[in-house]
Amino acid sequence: MISNFFQIFLLISPVFLLIILGNILRRIKVPDLSFWEVNDKLCYWVLIPALLFHFISQVNLSSEMLYSYSALIFTGFFISFIFVLILGKLLGYSPEVWTSILQGSMRQNAFIALAIAGSFYGDEGLKIASLFTFIYVPSINIIIITIMVISLKKADQKDSKKNLLNIFSEIFKNPFILAMIAGLLFSFFDLKDMSIIIETTKLLGSAALPIMLLTIGAKIKLKDLTLQVTPIIISNSLKLLILPAAVYFVAVYLDLSKTEIIVAVIFSSVPTATMSYTFAKQFGADDRLMRGILTTQVVLSFITIPLLLSFIA
Repeated sequence: MISNFFQIFLLISPVFLLIILGNILRRIKVPDLSFWEVNDKLCYWVLIPALLFHFISQVNLSSEMLYSYSALIFTGFFISFIFVLILGKLLGYSPEVWTSILQGSMRQNAFIALAIAGSFYGDEGLKIASLFTFIYVPSINIIIITIMVISLKKADQKDSKKNLLNIFSEIFKNPFILAMIAGLLFSFFDLKDMSIIIETTKLLGSAALPIMLLTIGAKIKLKDLTLQVTPIIISNSLKLLILPAAVYFVAVYLDLSKTEIIVAVIFSSVPTATMSYTFAKQFGADDRLMRGILTTQVVLSFITIPLLLSFIA
């Protein structure tokens, strides 16, 4: 198992090295700081949608596959929510704290998952991870926003409630979701012979992950990082260990292929999404705790992901 761990560690290490490089480049201001904001928009509006469209358009999605992948994702949601709700009540955490713990244990950084799945299985891994992303992105955002608005409602938070419908509307105008829907339609109507679209999105998509990983690293800021030990331990244990183990057993029960099982575990074991910090600030959760959870998960996952995969790969 030790040799297997080091093989997997070396296999996925380029993903984390790019994240580290992005952080170093931002710190030394090469290129200047404005580059990262522009870069983020390029990934958000063009490169990642192209990647998702390309791989989803190549998949023949069956109802059984959709059911199995949805069951895996919603099982993870349920487990995380129940654990955090019970522990939050038992430990007397405020809504600001426990909703940050919840985000840390429920949300996935789909970009890191796509990169690692691609390292393992190439295009096949990216196809499967793209389908997980298609199910995950709209559902997790709807669930998280609803929970946060209900839990963090205060007299001075009228704007959050007033803008709830607008936020849901924005979710369904998200370029990732629109690109994935377009990819499904492309696949459904069997338009795969339109090679100019396939090749163009393939070229754009090939640039997406390395640039996105650099950008993720650039967004990690240790300045003003507050380590609230117990909440961080709870969130990280759920996200990096308990959730992937639960997903593995559910995937085996659903009789998925080995490739699907490993990609599912990869998807569930990556750090929480960087958007978690934005949501924490927007809805009044503990954003400093959220930053601590996000940063420590990125660091720890460099060890926990190869450790988990060495048991099942």
